[in-house]
Amino acid sequence: MMEQSQLIFRHLPPTWVLGLVVAPLILWLAFGIYRRPIRRGRFLLAGLRALLLALAIFLALDPVLRTEQVHEENAPLALLVDDSASMRRADPNHAISRNLLLGPWQKNLADRFSLSHWRFADRLSPTRADGSDLNANGAATDLAGALNTLRAEFRGRRIPDAILLTDGRATRGQDPRLAAARLAAEGVRIHAIALGDPTPAVDLALERVQAPDLVMVGDEILFRLRLLAHGPVPAVPLEVRLQFADGRVVDATEVLPSAEGVELRLAARAEEPGELALAAIVDTLPEETNSANNHLTLTVQVSPVKIRVLYVEGRPRYEYRYLKNRLLRAENEIELRCWLADAGRDFLQEASPGLARLRAVPVSLEELEEAFDVVILGDVDIARLSPDPLDGPRFLDAVAEFVRRGGGFLAIAGPDHNPAILHASPLEPLLPVQLGRRPPVAGRSFHALPPDPGFPHPVVALEPEADQTARLWQEASALHWYQPVARLRPGAQAWLIHDSAGNDEGADVLAAGILAPEGRVAWLGTDETWRWRDPYGERYLSRFWRATLRWLAAGRLRGDRGRTRLYLEQTRLTLSNSVRVEARLHETAADYHDLGDLPVFEKEGEALLLAADTSTPGVFRGSFRPSTIGTFRLELRDGRTADGETLDSARLEVVLPSEETRDSSADHDTLAAIVQATGGHWVAADQAEDLLLLLDDSRRIRRVTEVAETPLAGRPFLLLFLLLAAAEWLLRRRLDLA
Repeated sequence: MMEQSQLIFRHLPPTWVLGLVVAPLILWLAFGIYRRPIRRGRFLLAGLRALLLALAIFLALDPVLRTEQVHEENAPLALLVDDSASMRRADPNHAISRNLLLGPWQKNLADRFSLSHWRFADRLSPTRADGSDLNANGAATDLAGALNTLRAEFRGRRIPDAILLTDGRATRGQDPRLAAARLAAEGVRIHAIALGDPTPAVDLALERVQAPDLVMVGDEILFRLRLLAHGPVPAVPLEVRLQFADGRVVDATEVLPSAEGVELRLAARAEEPGELALAAIVDTLPEETNSANNHLTLTVQVSPVKIRVLYVEGRPRYEYRYLKNRLLRAENEIELRCWLADAGRDFLQEASPGLARLRAVPVSLEELEEAFDVVILGDVDIARLSPDPLDGPRFLDAVAEFVRRGGGFLAIAGPDHNPAILHASPLEPLLPVQLGRRPPVAGRSFHALPPDPGFPHPVVALEPEADQTARLWQEASALHWYQPVARLRPGAQAWLIHDSAGNDEGADVLAAGILAPEGRVAWLGTDETWRWRDPYGERYLSRFWRATLRWLAAGRLRGDRGRTRLYLEQTRLTLSNSVRVEARLHETAADYHDLGDLPVFEKEGEALLLAADTSTPGVFRGSFRPSTIGTFRLELRDGRTADGETLDSARLEVVLPSEETRDSSADHDTLAAIVQATGGHWVAADQAEDLLLLLDDSRRIRRVTEVAETPLAGRPFLLLFLLLAAAEWLLRRRLDLA
C-alpha cells in the first residue's frame, strides 16, 4: 500500500490557451505597464504584479490536491486444466495434473501471481485450487472454446496470461490457433505444459457390436464384438475370451488386431434362469498402460418363461403343418394354441399338451394380453374367421393394439389371402415392409440370403461365425414361391433377401422385422421354410424359428408379460451424456394410476424420479446422467419402494467417448503453435519446474483503493493574494508611481 498526491485543476482550459493567451497576457500586464523608464524598483513591481495575476488565475482554475491510496497486486494468471476423458487414458495425465496442483509448483505460482483456476473439456468452468473436483469425465476437448470463454470472462478487465495443462489434442470446436491469435492481439501470453507422450500410445479396446439383453433357458447367446488397436500394436494374433465372473472360460477366439477394428463372435449357452453375468477380455499388452477398455461386461437376463403363441391359419397348408408340429414338439419352451379357420365345427383345435383348446378365436385385446405373447397370422380369410363376420375386423384391431402394448406379431404370406387381408388394415402401418400390389412369384428356384453376409441379423445367424452363416444359407435348399413387397419401411431391418430378383428399391425382401415401438413385428414373404430342412435336417431350421419367436416375444417377456415396461433411449452411452428414461404402465397396473413422480432405482445409487406425462396416462419420463464409466442397472419396482419386487429393468453401458480415446498422444505441434503465436513458453510435464523460471511476474496491477480531494482556493491563498496586492500598492506609493 502506498500514498500518492497530485495537484489537479477542475476548470483547466486547453494547454494552447494557457500558452498562447494566459501567459502572454500576464507578462504584458506585469511588464507592459512599467515599460516607461523608472529610476528604481521596476522589475520588483513587475514581478509582484505577475505573481498577483498568476495567483488569481490559479485560484480561478479551482485547484484541488488529490491524495490516492494505491494497492499493488500480483500479475493475473489463469491456470486451465484439461478435464476431458483423454486425461484418464494411456499416460498418467490426470495424476500429473493433480500432483502439480497439490504440490509446491502451484504454491510458487500463487505466491508470485494472482491465480485463477479453471478446468475445461467441452466447455470452460471454474475449478477448485487443489483439483479435487477434476474427474476426467469430459466427452470432448474444445481447446479453442476454452480460450474464447476465458477472453469473454475477463471482458472489460485485464485478461490474464494463461497456463494450459493439456495434451493439446482438440476433438471439438475451431482451430485453437485462431483463439490464440485473438488473445495475442490483446497482449495475452499462453504457456503450456504438455501432458503425455508425442508418440501414439499402445492400446487395445473391446467394443460391443451386438448382444441380446434377454434370452430363454437353453438358448445359445451370441455376442458380436469388435477389437480395436491404437498405436504400434504387435501384428500377432491375440486371444479374446468370454468368461463367467468366477473366471471360467466359456468361449475364446484369436484375432489379428488392426486400427480399423476386427469383428469377432463369442457364444455361450443359457443354462439356468436369472441374470447371467459374462465378461469379454483381451489380455493387456506389456506396453499398454490403460487396461480399462480391455474388459467388456456383458449381462443377459435368462427367462424361464415359456412363449405363448397363437397361430391363426386358414387351411392346413404344408407350412402350417410343419410349423405347428415343430412348435408342439417344443413344449418345454412354447405354449401353442392354433386356430384353423377352414376347419369344421366339430374339429378340435390343436394346442400344446395340458392347454385348453380354443373354442373361438380371441377377438379382444384382453384375451390376447391375458393368454399370448406372439400372434402368427397365416393365409386366412378374415371373413371366415368365425361365424360372426364382425369378428375378423375385431381380431385385426385387437392384434394391432396388442402389438402397440408390447406383443409380437408375425405375418406369413400365402397364395390366397395374405397379404391381401392386411391392406388398409390397422396392422399394415405396423409391418416392416410396404406391401405394394405385386403378384406372387412361383416356379423359379432361388435362395434366401442375409442382406449383409458379414453382419447377419441375430434371427438368421445360424452359427457364431458370419462366414459360416453365409455358407449355410447358400447351401440351404432353394425356395420356389414368394410374395414380393414394394420396399422396406424406415426403421425396419431386412433379415433375408432374394438372391437375384428385386426392383428399383433393391433386392426383394423375404423376411424383415421392426420395433413398433413397444412390440415387435415381422414379415415372412414365403411359406416354404419347411424346405430348409434339406440338407441339415431340423438343426438350423429349428434354430431359425426359435430365434424368430424369441425376438418377437422379447417385448412381452420383459416386465411381467408387458404389465410394465422400462425403456432406455439407448443402451450404450458415452460418459458425461444423458439418456432418456421412459416407463409405461398399462391398465393392469392400476396401483400406479393417478400418481405423481415415479421412482426408478439405480441399483448402486439413488432413485431417479420420472415425471408423469399428462397427455399420455401411464407414461412417465425422465433422464439419467451417469458420472462414471461402467454398467448401470435401472429397476422399476413394485410399490414404488426400494425393497419392492423388480417389475422391469434396463441396463446401460457407459463408455469413454471414442473421439477422446482414439488418440491419447500429446499434440506438441498444436501446443507449440499456440505459445509461439502469443509469445509464451511450453515444456513437457516433467519440466514443469522450468516454466516457473520463464514466467514474467513484473506486469503487476496497480489498483486505487481510496481517493481524497482537498480544495486549495481557501483562506491561505486568499490571504496571500491580498498580501501581494498590498505589497505592490505600498511599493508603488513609496516610489511615487501613481
